Amino acid sequence: MARVLLVHKTPALHRLARADRERLVASGAADRERLTSAAERHHAALAAVRAALAGEAVAELPVEELRPGARPDAELVVTVGGDGTVFTANTLACEAPYLTVNSDPLTSIGHFARATAEQVPALLAAWRAGRAAVEELPRLAIASGGCSWRILNDCLFTSINPAAMTRYVLEVDGGREIQRSSGMWIATAAGSTGAIHSAGAEAVAGGGPALLWRVREPFHGQGRLTLLAGRQLPPRGLQLVPALPGIALYLDGPNLTVPLRAGETVTVTPAPTPLRLLRPG
Repeated sequence: MARVLLVHKTPALHRLARADRERLVASGAADRERLTSAAERHHAALAAVRAALAGEAVAELPVEELRPGARPDAELVVTVGGDGTVFTANTLACEAPYLTVNSDPLTSIGHFARATAEQVPALLAAWRAGRAAVEELPRLAIASGGCSWRILNDCLFTSINPAAMTRYVLEVDGGREIQRSSGMWIATAAGSTGAIHSAGAEAVAGGGPALLWRVREPFHGQGRLTLLAGRQLPPRGLQLVPALPGIALYLDGPNLTVPLRAGETVTVTPAPTPLRLLRPG
């Protein structure tokens, strides 16, 4: 009997208060039928995964109850949802392999999901037999104030107030510059097709170890800034020091926000371990 942690999302239909749902539907910003059908597909997938895990020692956790840095006693982590569920589960201090299930492939891209609910029984059988294919995704480590986190996709270093200017010191590849901007994107190779790509960075092919960084809306002031973007293949690292209070790290989207103190050094380095994903062979 294997120790399994099952992490699953809560569909938007159930996350939203009834009054919010009604207002969204009335405004045309959401469709009641789509919300309902998406929730039904998710619950059907979750039920199928639970059935496939019958006989294992399963601890179940909705993403809202997951605590970053928690150390579950698990031999396998199973996520049921989309990329947000994977990002949240990635904050666990756990080196077990992950089986990531897209619970709604009809509408969810699921970039980091490697299976559908129908593929779970075969993947579990392969894992139990020690012959499951494993994909390793390099991560980056973000450290500040004596704490550290691992990111799978990207990190946004910026002011908590989105209208405020971000002031900081950047040190990278032997250069040092005091900058003012809207902040900075930092991404892995896996995250290079996301927000940092929309900001103008070229995606990294192959998915190997990488550190990409790009300054957002730089303010040149009295002198032109020169350290505006870079690619490290493989990662060497960089440092950021916020020059004012009110700056934070947003790790892998909205999943984890880390407020920073003025003058507190943030270091970005390669994470020592990858995220290991089970995938169909």
